[in-house]
Amino acid sequence: MKMIIITFAFMFAAFCMKGQTAERFSYAAVIGTGIAMNEPAHTPFTVHVLGYYNISERFSAGVGTGLSFYEIMLIPLFADAKFALTQPGKFTPFVECGGGYAFATGANAHGGLFFNPSAGIQYALTNKMKLQFSAGYELQKLGRLKEYANEYITVGFMEKLNHNSISIKVGVVF
Repeated sequence: MKMIIITFAFMFAAFCMKGQTAERFSYAAVIGTGIAMNEPAHTPFTVHVLGYYNISERFSAGVGTGLSFYEIMLIPLFADAKFALTQPGKFTPFVECGGGYAFATGANAHGGLFFNPSAGIQYALTNKMKLQFSAGYELQKLGRLKEYANEYITVGFMEKLNHNSISIKVGVVF
């Protein structure tokens, strides 16, 4: 089984690689929102910056960070991989997947898993600058301290939240 997985990994790498790549690094700035799919529903607003290492003309991997606003502000730190489905041209469809951890900024909260697979299209504005639009799924886990008090008792507990949303993002790659 290991040999089959290794063989497919090498075939995928050979498919993605090309002899020379002119630009090794690219960067992206992305803003987005989402459509909440769970209760309690909080519509997210995200601002991310990413740095990519271009492994080939069609495949790149990198890291990203930014700000995500739910009921509290989170700072995600994640790895991201992007694959162009066709040879780069004026319009280039792609798939992308980011995953990592988001840190909470509030004193009574802690962050959690961040996962964001998506698909989209890039439009080449110039030779080095592209506008991109993507839609996908976003999962953000977090916890927050809640308190309940009445005249007899005061209780504190950690509430675990899973924010699931359909993400819609627009960005610039340069």
